[in-house]
Order: sequence, then structure tokens, then C-alpha cells
Amino acid sequence: MNRRVSGVDLGVIMLDNTLPRPLGDLGNARSYRYPVAFDICPGAETTQVVERGAAGLLDSVVAAGHRLVDLGVRAVTTCCGFLAIYQRELAERVGVPVATSSLLQVPVVLRMLAPDQRLCVLTVNASTLTDEHLEAVGVTGEDLKRVVLAGLEHTAHFYPMIVGERPDLDIALAEAEVVGAAGAAVAENPELGAFVFECTNLPPYAAAVRAATGLPVWHAGTLADWLQAGVAQ
Repeated sequence: MNRRVSGVDLGVIMLDNTLPRPLGDLGNARSYRYPVAFDICPGAETTQVVERGAAGLLDSVVAAGHRLVDLGVRAVTTCCGFLAIYQRELAERVGVPVATSSLLQVPVVLRMLAPDQRLCVLTVNASTLTDEHLEAVGVTGEDLKRVVLAGLEHTAHFYPMIVGERPDLDIALAEAEVVGAAGAAVAENPELGAFVFECTNLPPYAAAVRAATGLPVWHAGTLADWLQAGVAQ
């Protein structure tokens, strides 16, 4: 295969937004220990993907994946966990391994937990993350019953900043809101054994959640590292 760029194994499909991207966020190139390529999916605004099921965006997302493959990447991920809704279609049409969402880790993490433990998916919006998203990445049957959703849609700062695409991210305040949501989930569900963060804007706060809850956390960054390790040359 002819490659326009050498030495870049992983490509990231970005939403069409202008969010602040602190270290750890999948949209920050310094979050990775290896080179990555980015391509923006025109029309994929945050609210369209998170609140409207990414309706009408499949062809545009596929086209972004093709542009990254033409550039030379060997695997593709995305900067929004809600694009899990198109996991099957992208895997079929892009031509390289595709991991749309950190939610792909949920079945694996459930296998690692004791049978009486549950897993919390911490998501930017629990009211719009549906069973359809989870089923698209292989979370089905009895596994669905072991998944607890905790959302950030009612936060005073984090969610309005994400969906409003405002530049005024207060990292300390966002961290406090994320840790608060995680702690509330543990208090309400003492059987929780782990977290998987859906949102690719959440990895910057993973260490704080681990420290506050004592539970392991997997997220979009851990998925990207796993994906890149498998295709690196």
C-alpha cells in the first residue's frame, strides 16, 4: 500500500467542533506516546452526535476514515464514544481495524470482574446513550444488566461546555464534577468493580476518579494505546 505519510499507525476521526482539549483528551496530539493523524468529519457537531444519535452522518464518518487510510494509517478510532452506533458499518467499510468507541472495552472488562460485580459507564449524557450504542459494540444479553450508566448531562460546567463548545474549560471544576458523578455512582451501586469512560474528553480526569473511588478506569486513551500496539510497524 502506498502511504502519503510514514510512521503514523493510528488515525483519529474528529468531530466538527472547537472544544478545548487538555492533555489526555483524544483531540490533543500530546496525549499520545506515538504519532497520530487527525481528520475532521464535516457536519459532525457535538449535539448531532451526542443528542441525536449521529443521524445522517455515517457516510461522512466513513469518508473521514478513508482519508486517514489514504494518508497511511493502519487503524482508526474516533473522538466521540457515541460513534459506537456505527461500529459495524465503519469496520466493514473503512478497510483497516476500526475502534469507534471506548465502549468496546466494556465486554472485556466485564469478563475480568467477578460475576456479582457491575461496571459503570461514565458518559457525557446517560439520557441519550442507549442499548443500541452498547449492543453495537458487543454488550448484549446478561451483560447489559451488569452495566450502570452515570451521566454528566446535569453538571453545571462540564456538559454545557461540551455541547456549547465553549472555550472556557475550568479543569479543576470539571474534575470535581466528574469525580462527584463517579462517587455518586459508587454510593448508589456498591457492587461496582470498574469504570469505563465513554467520553473522549474524560481521560484527563481518570487518575482523580481512580484515587477517589479506588476502582480501575478504562477510557478512550487506553483503547487507542491497545489499538496502536496491535498495528504498529
